[in-house]
Amino acid sequence: MLREQAQLFSDVFAPELFVLLCAVLAVGYEWRRDGTATVQTLGARYAVLVVAWGVAFVVYQSSPVWFADPPTWAPDFLGSVGLGVGLLVIAGAWRVGEWGTLVPDYVGALLALTAVHLVVTPFWDVSSHVAYTAVPAGALAVVDRRFAPLLVVPVGMVFARPLAGAHTWLQSVGGLVLGAAFVVWFHERSEWTVTGQRSR
Repeated sequence: MLREQAQLFSDVFAPELFVLLCAVLAVGYEWRRDGTATVQTLGARYAVLVVAWGVAFVVYQSSPVWFADPPTWAPDFLGSVGLGVGLLVIAGAWRVGEWGTLVPDYVGALLALTAVHLVVTPFWDVSSHVAYTAVPAGALAVVDRRFAPLLVVPVGMVFARPLAGAHTWLQSVGGLVLGAAFVVWFHERSEWTVTGQRSR
């Protein structure tokens, strides 16, 4: 029964869904703080998220194209590649639209995590579920403390992944450490402070 509950938690807060949820929150938060933004620009921003998520999902599902007999690390690897491609779509749109800096900083932290995860995964299958819940939740909590309850998800994921039989405890804790490192990076690099106000 515990294994099924852990798997359910892993499925409900799967990286592709949790990153999207946190991106929706980041977009809304940034838009709300922009005094010149219109409802049309909010719609355009959310449309970009939908397109980027679709691109990421297509890449994630492309395992049969790349691997005749996929290795155990292939889903995590392709999930990271798909997420990276989707994040690049978002970064490009934000640059063209000049919509603000919070979402690009958020995307930058996730792209940096993705680059490291892609290199590490074939050698050590560190939990992407943990890492990709830690970075978005941590980044949003850095921006505004009201997002701090989201931090329950990566902590829960540290326990859920080994209990579901998907990772070892070391791989799960490794995902949290990796994610935490990029939250610190986001905090140091971002112009957003914990109050949600621009600091630079």
